Amino acid sequence: MRRLMPIAATIVAAMALAACNCGSNEKGENEAMCKEVKPGAVTSVNHYCVINSSDPVNPKLNKEYKGQQVGFCCKGCYKKWDAMSDAEKDAALAAAVAKGKP
Repeated sequence: MRRLMPIAATIVAAMALAACNCGSNEKGENEAMCKEVKPGAVTSVNHYCVINSSDPVNPKLNKEYKGQQVGFCCKGCYKKWDAMSDAEKDAALAAAVAKGKP
């Protein structure tokens, strides 16, 4: 288990450096919009995006994973999440949940 922690930390750090890749999509979202706190109740287990942990989740952007709702900052993060292995998803979700705790 101790050997997995540095690997998980490296993966999470790499994802954070990749940042939210909203770019400019069909709805006119851009990276600045990812960083805005969206109004509404957060219904996911995480308050910060699992892909870019510096961005708050958009309460309207959730996906189910292992029986719980996982929040994202923008739709651009869905593809990155879907490409991750279960171990990578577990590590990213754990980091995002931990960041949201006081």
